[in-house]
Amino acid sequence: MSKMIAEVYEALRAAGAPDEKAKEAAKVMAELGQEERLARIESDTKLIKWMMGVLVTMNIGIILMLIKALS
Repeated sequence: MSKMIAEVYEALRAAGAPDEKAKEAAKVMAELGQEERLARIESDTKLIKWMMGVLVTMNIGIILMLIKALS
């Protein structure tokens, strides 16, 4: 089931575009918006994974330093 941006469809119809072409254009615009959001989510996920790796590494280092200092 594909979604369609109603505002784009209505604007194209008001500009005189045929009904089928206006529907297709509105569907394509909706798909592009979803792809952009997905790419942004993937980018944010990569950044979060990297930050978690750094934090885990730092915590392990701190724990090892504490063990060494207490022995």
